[in-house]
Amino acid sequence: MPYPPWVMEHKKKGMYVNKINESTYRIYRGHSERIKGTDKVKRVVDEYIGTITEKGGLVPTKPKVKGEVHTVRYGGYALLWWHCRTQIEGVPKRMGEDGTAVVASALLHALYGDDNPFLYSCDWTGVAYPDVSLPLKGPLASEARRVARGLLSTLGSALGEDVAAVLEASAFICRVWVNGRWVKTSIPEPCKALAQKHGFCWEV
Repeated sequence: MPYPPWVMEHKKKGMYVNKINESTYRIYRGHSERIKGTDKVKRVVDEYIGTITEKGGLVPTKPKVKGEVHTVRYGGYALLWWHCRTQIEGVPKRMGEDGTAVVASALLHALYGDDNPFLYSCDWTGVAYPDVSLPLKGPLASEARRVARGLLSTLGSALGEDVAAVLEASAFICRVWVNGRWVKTSIPEPCKALAQKHGFCWEV
């Protein structure tokens, strides 16, 4: 059946439309499957896209949240990786299998002054460097703190008197685990302004 132009402008390949009334249609993504043992075909809905009205256009369906949702801080990790990548990547090359734990601990020390399990679980460091047992002890702990001092020195040279403000701003840039994947959050305008001023990016 023909659909009005204001419906067809939203209908793409693989999408189907159901008429509700003269001014309302539902649009969804789907596929066809043959009914076993017959020549009949049924249409299977893969995703409801939304409702189309002549006045309002396409109103997307709000996605359902399934399973666990949690947030981690991302900005500090991105900031250190942007400015200190060579230093960070050099630790595992120099220390072998112990390098991953030292890097994770050093990043947390640089950002928070500690490397306890709570901070590790709430920061992107725990995603980037999984399965690290913290806090470190003995020589590895000393090396992690030494590396952290080096990271902060590099950061200070790059950001100058704004280093404290940028580190504070980094706490407001997060990633969210939702529906089985990591999702970026919007970056606050003051954080964008600091990144533009100093020529770095909050996404790495």
